[in-house]
Amino acid sequence: MNQEELLQSIAERMDALGESVSEERVRALIKESLSALLEDDSEFARKMRFGRAASEPSLAGSKFARWGLCAADVEFLYDIVQANEARGRPGPSEELRNAFEAISDAVYIPQEKIRQIDRRALDDVFPRVPVVAFPVVDRGLARQGRWAETQAYQAAVRAMDTAESGYGSQLVGAQYVGDLWEAARPESRVLALFDMFEMTAPTAYLPVEADLPEMLYVSENTSATSSDYSTDKSGSNRVQVDAKKFVIHQVWSGEMEEDSIIPYLPFLRRQAMLSLAHYGDSLVINGDTTNAGTGNVNLDDADPADTKHYLAADGLRHAVIVDNTDNGTDHSGAALSYAGLTGLRGLMVDSTYLMDWGHPTRPEDLVYLMDVWTADEVAELDEVITVDKYGPAATILTGEVSRIGRNPMIATMAMGKTEADGKISTTAGNNTLGQALAVNRRGLKVGWRRRVKVETERLPGRDQTRLIHSLRIGLGRFSPTGAASGIEWVAGLYNIAL
Repeated sequence: MNQEELLQSIAERMDALGESVSEERVRALIKESLSALLEDDSEFARKMRFGRAASEPSLAGSKFARWGLCAADVEFLYDIVQANEARGRPGPSEELRNAFEAISDAVYIPQEKIRQIDRRALDDVFPRVPVVAFPVVDRGLARQGRWAETQAYQAAVRAMDTAESGYGSQLVGAQYVGDLWEAARPESRVLALFDMFEMTAPTAYLPVEADLPEMLYVSENTSATSSDYSTDKSGSNRVQVDAKKFVIHQVWSGEMEEDSIIPYLPFLRRQAMLSLAHYGDSLVINGDTTNAGTGNVNLDDADPADTKHYLAADGLRHAVIVDNTDNGTDHSGAALSYAGLTGLRGLMVDSTYLMDWGHPTRPEDLVYLMDVWTADEVAELDEVITVDKYGPAATILTGEVSRIGRNPMIATMAMGKTEADGKISTTAGNNTLGQALAVNRRGLKVGWRRRVKVETERLPGRDQTRLIHSLRIGLGRFSPTGAASGIEWVAGLYNIAL
């Protein structure tokens, strides 16, 4: 109802009551009624909000609040402008400095301190390296315990961090860095499924259980000279996790002064968050360290560029297509079936080491992952339960769209269509078939050596600004034998007709 219709309706009702009112009187009644309504929060709620209100009272009335910036945005802006100041450009304004100090709990660590921490980690690792692992020219020094003089050690020190000082302080514990990762975690559909741990050195070793000690049936010892009962060992092994570096390198034109960059801050942080989420998921699913002309599960008939993120570690698809092919099932180009999906669970039983990965006590520990086109096919299966039928007591994972039995199913853009062998061709027209994975979440761990670090640089010769997000991350895949061929906690179905 528009204003004229409202006025007409009120006038007609007043006439029916025998009261003649002017337009001014009607307007006064409306104003009085609306004022009372607006004061009652329980009765009235604004349906549309313009902009984002600052959550920190200390930002109220500032230009940062008017732009809708949160505490993380202000910290991000302060770090960028502070790095800009080191290059002889304008630094933080008094208003920005005051806002930062009022809301931030950031702790800044100098670059040299970061180098000292990494140097100490190297010093802890090198004395334990076997002599045969050194190049021939270094073995004499290594045998004498003079490993710090070896070429291998010196090369590791040089590669540790060659960045110049003055590109921006290194942040540890700043809210925007934490928010960047915490925001990426909810957006992530796959990486966020797995446990994470902090790596105290560039290479970490995760101990894993192997054989169970056998419980023996024995008789009572009644003699002082009786023999000891037979002994048994608890089998164990370890999995190596290597931290690999990733960067998001962006350059944009325009001045670096504080006011000019403010409108772009939420956009830049949002883009970095989405990148972390997507490529983190893709690394876990598509990781394949094969860097050759053929053979990589992500580029079957071409040589991948050396900077491709999936070259950093072997992941889930590699486990079933290359490492343990017994856990990969060719669906023969047939339409997807419920039996084909549930049959993956039976492949995840390790009879040798008595581990049943396919039928966990907690149903949420076994998760089905698939490309979005295969997920659409799943939605057509009569046996599948969709989210709207779960009920209020169900546990919902990020991205979960249905359940295969009691186990969640997640669709992700990090998985694509494939060829018949489950690999992806460089020719898009060859990729027409679907794929699905059944994964036990306890089988993989994500190690962090460096949380997200943000550095900036002004490029005056180009009138551009450089922004770099960097992180170091590693994947550990459980295997009771220590070898990838022993992986049983993931199974795959490929060559699915779509």
